[in-house]
Amino acid sequence: MVFLYCDLSTTWSLGFLTALNCWNVRVTTKLQDFFMVTKIGALLIVIIAGIVHLCMGNTGNLHNSFQGTSTEPGEIAVSFYSGIFSYAGWNYLNFMMEELKNPFVNLPRAIYISLPLVTLVYVMANVAYLAVLSPRHAGL
Repeated sequence: MVFLYCDLSTTWSLGFLTALNCWNVRVTTKLQDFFMVTKIGALLIVIIAGIVHLCMGNTGNLHNSFQGTSTEPGEIAVSFYSGIFSYAGWNYLNFMMEELKNPFVNLPRAIYISLPLVTLVYVMANVAYLAVLSPRHAGL
């Protein structure tokens, strides 16, 4: 019954967001901006909590961080390939090229600013996770 409820709520949510996008693109853009700010705010809370945890001297989880990991090239390639999806948002800028004002200036600017910023935020969030969680708790 729980799965049925999840499927129904997902279907209704997607239907609502699709109808909202068809009705008014500006409202949808504001909703996306709200979700983006909420997501970055949550990530900043995680990062700040991890920095505070590290500043209190709790660095035990970072000692021997790579112990028990694999150095096999195939597994490293799979890990990089899995991480690509976290940083692939810049690719969607290409679909919005016709909606940009002065796209030859603003598209590269958006890519050059967003890619390092997203990389920094996600790396800092991962460091915060690993600083607080032991490998046993993190499922590693």
